[in-house]
Amino acid sequence: MNYRVSLLSTEHNQALLELAATSDTGSDLFTVDRSPDFFALGATWGESRYYGLWKRDRLIGCLGVTSLLRFIGGQKTQAAYLHDFRLHPEYTVTRAFYRLVTEVVFALRKEHQWVYSIVWDSNLHRPSLVRGARLFPAAAAIGQTVHLGLPLFLPLQGSWTNVQDMDGETAWQHYEKWAPACMFAFADQERFIRDNGRFLGVAEQGRIVAVCKVADQSPVRKLVASRALPLALRLIHSPFRLRGAVRLPAKGQALPHAYIAHYASADRLDRRPAIFSYLSRHFHDQYAYAFSGLSAEEAARYRHPLAIRLGSTTYVYGDAPNGLTLSSHELTLM
Repeated sequence: MNYRVSLLSTEHNQALLELAATSDTGSDLFTVDRSPDFFALGATWGESRYYGLWKRDRLIGCLGVTSLLRFIGGQKTQAAYLHDFRLHPEYTVTRAFYRLVTEVVFALRKEHQWVYSIVWDSNLHRPSLVRGARLFPAAAAIGQTVHLGLPLFLPLQGSWTNVQDMDGETAWQHYEKWAPACMFAFADQERFIRDNGRFLGVAEQGRIVAVCKVADQSPVRKLVASRALPLALRLIHSPFRLRGAVRLPAKGQALPHAYIAHYASADRLDRRPAIFSYLSRHFHDQYAYAFSGLSAEEAARYRHPLAIRLGSTTYVYGDAPNGLTLSSHELTLM
């Protein structure tokens, strides 16, 4: 088959939305809706561009590239992030996606010594994304992330009285002190403080010891129920509606949710249970679930029968810095 790869622009927005509608999220419960502007989500992360894979005049695949600042070895470092790996289901068993990834990575090697990607563990295209041949380097895994979602309509356990609102500038001052100790942490101040979420701090003995940004991506990325949610979940949720809990989505409706993103602490301890608990008491009328990215070890401490758990692996391609690992797991936002 003859394929071609080209850069995409806003004129391809509708074709990208239609392609995105054919892809999964890693969960059989939800699909992702990027309408009305497919490009809007990437713009919230950094300077983004998208490559399209064409079969004649039909867009059958895409791959996004965003330039981001990350803390690597304690220093702010420019990194290229590959995302939005999508291929129309009709071409899953072909080499079409491998052709797209090969071309894009080769083009990026002219600008970057290495690039990275985050791949859902359930992604059907994983073999095409990690194997190497000729000019396309094989991927090396640097860490795994558990994308954990907890229900906010239930009161969650945690020291929620220690949590307080903060302004973005103050949150960044704390974050910038602590985040460099975490390999691969987010490092873009301008996008950290932009007005697309709220900032929370955790205080102990009168001192802020952890901060995060609670981000709402629903204007640019909605999780839409692909079928009716499990009956047990709906039955448990029902009495909490009387206490003001937000409605769970029916089939075809969006799940109200938020991300606990850009988390950092003074001593590397995980105080997100306090943040989950705070959100369940103060924002259960806005969000049904809150998500955060955790290491497998951290996630093992969260035991909840209604938790949503998805997994991903972060890969690097090319000549990555020595000792590069993933010790910051806030990448749920990606």
